[in-house]
Amino acid sequence: MATLNVLVYNGPGAGPNAHVFLLRTLRQFLGHHYEVVPVGPEALDGEQWEPKTAVLVMPGGRDKPYAEAMNGRINARIKAWVCKGGRYLGFCAGGYYGSARCEFEPGTPMEVVGSRELGLFPGTCVGGAYPGYSYRSMDGARAVEAIVERAAFSVPDTFWESDPARVCVYYNGGGYFLTDDLAGREPADDTVSVLVRYPLDVTDPHDRTTRVTGAPAVISCKVGAGMAILSGLHPEYAWDDLAPSDYTQPHNETLVAQLRSHDAYRRRLLGAMLAHMGLDVDPEALVDSPGPLE
Repeated sequence: MATLNVLVYNGPGAGPNAHVFLLRTLRQFLGHHYEVVPVGPEALDGEQWEPKTAVLVMPGGRDKPYAEAMNGRINARIKAWVCKGGRYLGFCAGGYYGSARCEFEPGTPMEVVGSRELGLFPGTCVGGAYPGYSYRSMDGARAVEAIVERAAFSVPDTFWESDPARVCVYYNGGGYFLTDDLAGREPADDTVSVLVRYPLDVTDPHDRTTRVTGAPAVISCKVGAGMAILSGLHPEYAWDDLAPSDYTQPHNETLVAQLRSHDAYRRRLLGAMLAHMGLDVDPEALVDSPGPLE
């Protein structure tokens, strides 16, 4: 049987660091069983990639250029493939892009608001979940104590070992997921389940004085015979991908140290997300192997 591909988008909108970190991490977790390869919109449009692909992964970056590059035929092919049993995994901008509507920083100079053609999640991704995002620096980044809804995952209880219910995960600009942003309702039907929630400090970007309780950070969506997982968080970011000197704000000056202390838990969270999609995860990738913190 031919080896299936894990396709990692690398085209207009993909963040350079986000793409590099994602390739590295997915090769650690899935490289034993799959070919983890970058793919651009030209290949998604012109090649017969569908029969050879286990999952299409969209990294962090900018969702609007994703739409500009893939609206029309490419999105139609992706959605048809997912409906027939394919898998889509979107982190941060990939989460916004996989939703039916994106509302990013409304009312600010960075505003990106509108419907999204792919629409694997039939609701709205609203963000940033936290204020302060910047395209020019890491000032908006933070280590979020994400609340893991273990019962929603298709993995045995023993998978988690003795991990805590809250896991520090990298965050920088991602959103939360709502089926009706005006009423503030979270995903409620049986095709969408919440895998991870943000802590209680999330605020509504339409009105930063309003707290959003239990905001969904990672969701799993049934799409026909296939599946999509959308994440506002970056569990694919390892602490040793990051330079401590980039994080100097009061809310993130200990970010790297926080992520390092929870690295084993982060690994198992990401592994659980991949296993939930039915992917074959390398057990060795779930083992914490931190080096010295410079």
